[in-house]
Amino acid sequence: MSSSPTQTDKENLLNQPLSAPRDRSENEPVKSRRERSRSRDRQEQDRRNDRHNAANKSTTGAFKYYEVVKAPPDEKLGDVKDDPRGNDPTTRITKKATGRGHGRNTESFDPASTLVRPDLRIQIGSPALETYNKPLKHDDVVIVPELFGPEENWDLYYKLVEEMREIQQESDKKENKGSEWISWHEGAHLISKNPKGSPTYNMIIDRLCEYFSIDKSKDVGTRFNWYRDSSDWKPFHHDSAAFNPQRARNQNITIGASFGATRELAFIRAKEYDNGEKCKLYFPQVNNGVFSFGRDANILWKHGVNALPPDEQDGKGRISIILWGLASKAIEEDGSPPLLGSDGRGPHANKGRHHNHRGGGRHNGRRDDRRHHHNDHRRQHDDRRGGHNHDDRRGGYNHHNDRRGPPPRHHDDRGYNGRRY
Repeated sequence: MSSSPTQTDKENLLNQPLSAPRDRSENEPVKSRRERSRSRDRQEQDRRNDRHNAANKSTTGAFKYYEVVKAPPDEKLGDVKDDPRGNDPTTRITKKATGRGHGRNTESFDPASTLVRPDLRIQIGSPALETYNKPLKHDDVVIVPELFGPEENWDLYYKLVEEMREIQQESDKKENKGSEWISWHEGAHLISKNPKGSPTYNMIIDRLCEYFSIDKSKDVGTRFNWYRDSSDWKPFHHDSAAFNPQRARNQNITIGASFGATRELAFIRAKEYDNGEKCKLYFPQVNNGVFSFGRDANILWKHGVNALPPDEQDGKGRISIILWGLASKAIEEDGSPPLLGSDGRGPHANKGRHHNHRGGGRHNGRRDDRRHHHNDHRRQHDDRRGGHNHDDRRGGYNHHNDRRGPPPRHHDDRGYNGRRY
């Protein structure tokens, strides 16, 4: 026989926290695995946002001006006192701005808030120099216009086509085997697996290695792409160093030289934002120009060559010669993303085991377990035969369908000690 609850029992019941677990009623629907996963993702995202906001409280209120180097003044300007703000850089921002930290139309008045890693940084290289003379970072997209001559001069484009046709006519020779054109990326464009019989091609590879300080004697990969006419294009994809640990150890940069018609090199953010959209960036690739992008850009972004709308199709083609290698002057920074699939998730994950590879090939554990790496081994075997460097055997269109995406962008979303990706 059960006894009635005492006053103490009632008080204990009232003092229980509101968030105490409760039993699910019979009519309450059971959440699917996908719903539970999305719920966990949202909770994790909320925790990240809380950490981010806590770490950046100084950007929404008063801040202490960051350290300014006392550099000598520009001698050519002379010693003229014409700055109404005074000579002390740390007092140039008004007290009102330093007290509030931000404005209605100003993200932050704190100059230190801009000292963060970007999603992508655009650099311009000089074609007049033998080598790239600026700091080279893994976030960088470097554009070098006219490295191989004036934009309006198409001689190299037609010379490359002529030389390839000559060696293809002698494809029975051992050194020319594999030089024929092959339909690639599910028919999007053409490639040649063995263009080494072309002197112009070899000259271009040598110049790219020189300009970006790459040791050609080490493991490099190349690709000869021909966009035969204005209807060819290239779907968005990652180069394989973004998910292949062995390649990542030997390749930290993608370089491309363009010859012929101008086409757009396009980047799309690999992960969606909260609204399901993806950021897209387009860069024109003109005749005789060169582009490059770093290791981390290859992981965080997919890239491709946009198709042309009907009113811009003029029948002209484009050749792109691609080089993958190890740029010796690339600068390492904190906060680089891990290789795709290293968390055991997504289409690039190795389902047999989980790795924790960081960009650049730093890793733990053995990789040469052929039972778990059969597909990777197959790609390596196929690439050795053709010298190419992309998982395009079945089209290479790898979708990275992690829909969580980064949080809404803030001015310092990727700071010194951390990086969102």
